[in-house]
Amino acid sequence: MQIEWLLPMFILGWLLASGLLAYVSGWHSLAERFPKTGEIEGERFRFASAAIGIVRWFPVNYSNCLFITVGRRALALSVFFPFRLISPEVHIPWTQVESVEERMFLFMRRVMVRVRDSRVKLTFWGGVGQSVLAAYVAATDRQMRGRP
Repeated sequence: MQIEWLLPMFILGWLLASGLLAYVSGWHSLAERFPKTGEIEGERFRFASAAIGIVRWFPVNYSNCLFITVGRRALALSVFFPFRLISPEVHIPWTQVESVEERMFLFMRRVMVRVRDSRVKLTFWGGVGQSVLAAYVAATDRQMRGRP
């Protein structure tokens, strides 16, 4: 292979891999169902990590490349630019979250989010996970009391 083809082949491979991961993880289906609806106010996490996937034993690990906002009414996720192909920002309203459960996995607390009518599961850990759990509990409490 000639050296002038190295950069274009690298870029093509990068784009293909990013697009494939968006489909395998289920991000693309979440983005179609929950598109960005404006800015969400809340606790922001930059260069955060999460595991997102349709297949339980093979989630895609988005390590240190997510921007996450945990808001009062929704959870917003976006991917750092170089990995964003077919992965637009996602806003998942708490009303569309089926459950949020805290579990132990390999001596670490993980928070698993199940989206209503979707096979995609999102798993968070650390400060992001605790913030997601607290926001979901607060949103559920507001719904039970009939407040927006």
